[in-house]
Amino acid sequence: METQKEIFNLLVITSPDIFPGETNYINFILDNGARAVYIRKENYSNINLTSFFKEIKTEHHQKIILPFSIIDALVYENYRPIIHFKEKDRTAENLSQLPNNATLSTSIHEFSELENLTENYKYVFYSPVFESISKPNYKPKITLEEIQKDLGNREKGIEGLIALGGVSSENILQIKNAGFNGAALLGSIWNDENPKERFLKIISKIF
Repeated sequence: METQKEIFNLLVITSPDIFPGETNYINFILDNGARAVYIRKENYSNINLTSFFKEIKTEHHQKIILPFSIIDALVYENYRPIIHFKEKDRTAENLSQLPNNATLSTSIHEFSELENLTENYKYVFYSPVFESISKPNYKPKITLEEIQKDLGNREKGIEGLIALGGVSSENILQIKNAGFNGAALLGSIWNDENPKERFLKIISKIF
C-alpha cells in the first residue's frame, strides 16, 4: 500500500483559454491518476460553473481547484471544490470568509513563505522550478540543487508541496528526487498535439 510519504501528487493546470471538449480532457486526466485539476483561466466571465460541474464526474468534483475570487457559497456547497488563494488574496479577511473544513491550495515563489502558511493548505504550488513552457522568459531564481538543499534543511516539511514551471516527462523524476510532494503540468500537456497521450506518458514515469 502506498504510504503518505511515498505519495507523489501529479496535478494539472488547465490551458488559460477555454476550448471545446475541455471537460472531457479533465475527466480523462482525473480518471487516469491526476490528484487534482486547477481551473486557471485568463477570463472567467464566460464560465458557468454549474454547467461546468455537470460535465465533470461526481467523483471528481472535490478534485477540482478553483480560485477564491470566483467561488460563491452555492457553488461551494453543491460541489466542494478545493479553494485556491493567490499570494495577494491570502489575507486574514479573505481566509475568515471560508466555510468550515474547506480544502485549500495556494501559490508561493519563495520558500520563506512556507513559515507563514497554516496546515490547512492541501497543495502549495512553488514556481518556477524550471524555465516555464507556457510563459516565455519565466525562469527560476535558484537551481533545483539549491531547492533540494533548502528542502532538506527544513525541520518541518509541508505535505503537498507542488513543483510548477517547466515540468515535463524529461525532468519529473528530478523533481520527485529533490523532495517535492508532487508536480503540476501545464504547457507540457496543452502544447502537445495529443494532451491525453502526453499526460499518460508523464504519469507512467512516476507510478
